Amino acid sequence: MKKIQECRQCNLCKNQKPLLEKIKQSDIMWVGLSAKKVSDINTSIPLQDDTNSGKIIKQIEESLPNYTFYKTNLTKCLPLDNQNKIRYPKKEEMGKCMPNLLLEINIVKPKVIFLLGKKVYDFITKYIDQNKIKIDAKIYYLEHPSYIYIYKRKYINDYINKVQNIINSVDKTTLLK
Repeated sequence: MKKIQECRQCNLCKNQKPLLEKIKQSDIMWVGLSAKKVSDINTSIPLQDDTNSGKIIKQIEESLPNYTFYKTNLTKCLPLDNQNKIRYPKKEEMGKCMPNLLLEINIVKPKVIFLLGKKVYDFITKYIDQNKIKIDAKIYYLEHPSYIYIYKRKYINDYINKVQNIINSVDKTTLLK
């Protein structure tokens, strides 16, 4: 979306322009923390399957072919430290990007939103509560897939089953087209 691509609310866009998937209505939305460094923002998407997180998400999506998915990050641009290494985005940066995420939610109209990791979940749910924002989707916390991949690799199948069960527990007439 042009509005997000042209966002200049913080300085992170100087590191890399917003990393976005083509915005489309979808049943399920994944929300990670921040963009990764890519060589071309036009050919890359958030949570792409060349990352540990993306590999797990791809497995989940492939196991649920009747659903549509959309991937995004809370912080659309790349947060870098003084040594040009990726860092966690600051709360101020996350706050400046929240309107972009809310815009995506309004366009995508997901029925289920998975917030990946405690930082994402805590920030977004607090922001929504404090600003009395109503979101029609069901919102779920998930441990970040990269955490599962690195620290609990033997439980990847359990993690995938958990997500499948959550999706399948939602009223199927609402989700399936």
